[in-house]
Amino acid sequence: MSLFVDVASDVPFAIDAKLEVRRGRTLALVGESGAGKTTVLRLIAGLARPERGRIANGADEWFDGAAGVFVAPHRRSIGMTFSRGALFGDMTALENAMFGPSAAGWRADEARMRALEALELTGASALRDRRAATLSAGETQRVALARAIALRPHVLLLDEPLSSVDVHARAALRSALSEAIRATDSATILVTHDPAEALLMADEIAVLENGRIVQQGSGADLRRTPATAYVAAFAGVNLFTGTARALADGTSEVAVGDTAFVVHGAFDGPVALVVDPDAVTLSREASATSARNRVHGLVDSIMPDGGAVRVAIASVPPIVARVTAPSATALALVPGVPVYASFKAGEARVS
Repeated sequence: MSLFVDVASDVPFAIDAKLEVRRGRTLALVGESGAGKTTVLRLIAGLARPERGRIANGADEWFDGAAGVFVAPHRRSIGMTFSRGALFGDMTALENAMFGPSAAGWRADEARMRALEALELTGASALRDRRAATLSAGETQRVALARAIALRPHVLLLDEPLSSVDVHARAALRSALSEAIRATDSATILVTHDPAEALLMADEIAVLENGRIVQQGSGADLRRTPATAYVAAFAGVNLFTGTARALADGTSEVAVGDTAFVVHGAFDGPVALVVDPDAVTLSREASATSARNRVHGLVDSIMPDGGAVRVAIASVPPIVARVTAPSATALALVPGVPVYASFKAGEARVS
């Protein structure tokens, strides 16, 4: 069973979105601010009505503009979370998680059982008696996801679930949310602006530009054949996952396999690092440089990228640099030649 979406709307601005997500899979919907990502979620949820097109969950038609079909939001098998959680502040975490099953007419004991299972799944069991107004941003998102999945919906819509979470807590929460999402077997759409979230949490990525889906595929698909400059920039980042250890000088060392990178800020535990290929400097010699991070390997491939080239290096871990064509020529870069790649601590974004 799949969620199929092919809708268009002119209000509040032009939307022309076509995408498909199978049950048990996660699609990241990405794009710049104002591209229309949240609007697409609202159209799918029935919180806004498309002007034309079709939305179907398997054989269930939720919207058909030509046939005049529009199923109300509460009759769609959808769970949705918002960027700020949107919990009922005067209710406990358990009461929030019970809200959906209770509103759907489940008996109190059944609603409580479903809610407890959902809180367990999202790692929020210990919060069950806490009032929502007292929860941190990360705790709020765990409970919000529990509330969304308590009814075991066919479709799960997550609108920037980590945007308000402190970077120090983001990696652990991202892992917990990913595990909970996989356990639901829902068709999940995750709205995000963060490449780390999209690449680590989603099976596929759909890119929305100016209200239109311009490309959908795996991260590898988007890197190989980007349809636009934005797709190339978003999917082409270097993404490293590792374990951080705070140092005494206000920086942290991040172990990525057997390689240690240095980043600004104090971090401990699992983290993801994002390094833009434009921030990676290449050299043929191990020359002295102020950059604290360096890897070495053979050039694996060279691909044109506008007026520049993307150089993939088979280092440990692998890294991609984006340099000008004249620089690539001056360095005599061809597949198989050894090269050093370096980047500064301040160029690595912890996510």
